[in-house]
Amino acid sequence: MITSKQNQFVKLVKELRTKKGRNKHKKLVIEGKKFILDCLKLGVNFDFILYDNSNEEFITKCILPFFEGNDNYALSFENDDLPKVFEVTNEVLNSISAQSTPQGVLAVVSQPKCELRKPTTDFLVLDGLQDAGNVGTIIRTALATNFSHIFLLDCVDVFSDKVINASMTAVFKVNLHKASKAEFINAYKDCNLPLYVADLDGTNALQTQRDCGIIGLVIGNEGNGISPDIRALAHKVITLPMDKNIESLNASVSAGILMYILKYNLKGDR
Repeated sequence: MITSKQNQFVKLVKELRTKKGRNKHKKLVIEGKKFILDCLKLGVNFDFILYDNSNEEFITKCILPFFEGNDNYALSFENDDLPKVFEVTNEVLNSISAQSTPQGVLAVVSQPKCELRKPTTDFLVLDGLQDAGNVGTIIRTALATNFSHIFLLDCVDVFSDKVINASMTAVFKVNLHKASKAEFINAYKDCNLPLYVADLDGTNALQTQRDCGIIGLVIGNEGNGISPDIRALAHKVITLPMDKNIESLNASVSAGILMYILKYNLKGDR
């Protein structure tokens, strides 16, 4: 049992709570029984799992049998290529949990790759979004509408605890592309797919006919909107009709509505 906060695994979890630590190790932390099981089923690469004594039955009945019945894993954790499972004191585990009500089990896993490449489905461009909850919610909705390539341009760290928790397992199911605005613009010139920019002075999205094939949707920063260089790439600028007594919607709400409009109302998918 791990009893010290100076243990190497405990210290790594603490380090991964910072952006610098995540960038250095290319790993992230996930918490909760359902989250961990879902990631195991997805084939996410696990480094280790820490649990307290209240979760011994969960580890014995759910985690170890999964390794035993999966060709990619084995029950013997002596192999360095396999994830480790360690019991930790409740005090130590609570000290490294990011949850207000810790569930007593967390894991360190590898980050998904974020290579910049041409999208093969409808795609999102998030331009400078800094609210972690918005980004996580948008990623989850993007998965539901098959906007499954997401370009993150100078956004909040997509692997932060708040983004991961808001997106659930969606960050492991979509294609993430992290880039600066300049890098995206250079890469976009090679594919030149239709790009729809969401802005207050655009045409009514409900009355817009989308182009055939793959399209992109740009959602701007919560306070500053779309940057001029990205707006200049737009094929169409669209907006949501709103009553005059409100200026704008939350970024994740706007993104969700627009993705569904573009997927179902205009494209005709059912």
